[in-house]
Amino acid sequence: MSGTYPADWPQIAVRVKDRAASRCVRCLMHHAPANGYTLTVHHLDGNKTNCEDWNLAALCQRCHLTIQARVNMQQGFLFPDLHADWFRPFLLRKRAWLSRLGRSA
Repeated sequence: MSGTYPADWPQIAVRVKDRAASRCVRCLMHHAPANGYTLTVHHLDGNKTNCEDWNLAALCQRCHLTIQARVNMQQGFLFPDLHADWFRPFLLRKRAWLSRLGRSA
């Protein structure tokens, strides 16, 4: 992962987890550390300084570790479920963001 977390990272992470209703967007498990499901926030592009909404996913630690090396925001997934349901909204947000900047996905 590149970069460093911004000073307001704690507030950003809370916002992302709230947006996901304190559930992992991939497996839908609620934040329940006692049961092995600790909710984290993953930078899909691997850049800690990029805190755009399209780049931040609320994932339990299990899912975070599973997908961390398998997602590439340029190509989508690097494994068979190329456009998994949980990932599609992030790709769509990224495309909308790029469109506002006058760039293509």
